[in-house]
Amino acid sequence: MARAGAGGGTPSKAEIAYADATAAGVFRRRKAERARTFLPTGTVDGYGLCLRSPSRKHAGYDYVLILQSSRDAGGPISQVDDDTLVMRRPADTAPCATARLDWVNAG
Repeated sequence: MARAGAGGGTPSKAEIAYADATAAGVFRRRKAERARTFLPTGTVDGYGLCLRSPSRKHAGYDYVLILQSSRDAGGPISQVDDDTLVMRRPADTAPCATARLDWVNAG
């Protein structure tokens, strides 16, 4: 995976497009939001970008953590070269729920 200490920064257009497409698929086109920035350095091993959507089962949000081992500043991310993890379990997405993040509409 990524070297320790990776993280932080603002996603590129390609990374935002990937996050928006992920939000549409995971949340089944429900209203969703994306963090403006990656999780702070040291929060996760790599570059963590958070998504959230109002929960259907309880108060609060359902979270998704997109974890990249490296940044992609170029064009669309090829599925063949894609080593990105999309995590949904509460234990895996806890950094998204606890971090102080600014949110924007996804999609």
